Amino acid sequence: MTETLPLHDVVALVRPQLDRLNRELLQDLAPGQREMLPLIEHTAGYRGKQLRPMLTFLSGMAVRGATHGGCLGDDVVQVAKVVELLHTATLVHDDVLDGASIRRKIATVNQMAGVEVAVLLGDYIYAKAFHMAVQLPDPTAARWLAETVRVICQGEITQVLHRFDLAWNEDRYFDVIADKTASLYAAACRLGGHYSGGTETRLRALQEYGLELGIAFQIVDDCLDLDGDERVVGKSLGTDLAKGKITLPMLYLMQRDPAGAERLRSVLGQNEAEALRRLRAEFPLEHAVAYAMEEAQRRVAKAQASLSILPPGVARDALHQLAGFVLSRRL
Repeated sequence: MTETLPLHDVVALVRPQLDRLNRELLQDLAPGQREMLPLIEHTAGYRGKQLRPMLTFLSGMAVRGATHGGCLGDDVVQVAKVVELLHTATLVHDDVLDGASIRRKIATVNQMAGVEVAVLLGDYIYAKAFHMAVQLPDPTAARWLAETVRVICQGEITQVLHRFDLAWNEDRYFDVIADKTASLYAAACRLGGHYSGGTETRLRALQEYGLELGIAFQIVDDCLDLDGDERVVGKSLGTDLAKGKITLPMLYLMQRDPAGAERLRSVLGQNEAEALRRLRAEFPLEHAVAYAMEEAQRRVAKAQASLSILPPGVARDALHQLAGFVLSRRL
């Protein structure tokens, strides 16, 4: 690292590309039936910091050692849009699976319009994303992202099949979050580099960076589900407990106290508020969260180390900083 960039300076590097992406996405998603338009516009509220398309843009800059986003071609912007749409579709479907009512401080689609509409809207967004991907002259994005979505679904299915499974272990946990979350980060980084002409060596480095960053992101997300403030996080908390998902902080509690596994069983499956109340009152949650965050820090360090093969420059510095920001996020 040659310098430390504040988050707003990192975002500023690709602000024109993000602004273009957001303008065009509403046009890209324009439905044939006007009744769907409010739903499409509603999902725009899910975008948040748009970390994944930002990673696509910065990766495209980093393989060239570029100093600004103006070097990025239209194909990189198109890939970033597809990545963002795939992420949005997964959020819509995740809220259905979790029975969540709030996402980024607004009602979820399933809360607002029902489960049937939410499932179909997620499918609509997936279909649009792949239609956009296959329009690219180079088919790499369509092929890579199709495989990524398969892996995401694989991870989600595995997690569902092992709800309430007190024999779950850390190796299986890391495999699942690599599939369901980190695979899209890895794809976003690799494809941003690919469509900017990166060498295979640099693309592998970006892919590793994205994978480790995505794993760290999910660990932090799992911690926030247990010890976050819903007013800050902006989404329903305690859903992992209510749905019986065994995350890293819970594994810590089970491994350090054999009797705790059985006590935890009585917490899992209760409604979100009651499950959170009991977990926070009856277990050393602060130690569990600290243990999980130490693992997230290790993953971030690995992500940052993988960037050493890229040419020095402001884009590489920005990727380094973004990895660090993942650890401090509260939403």
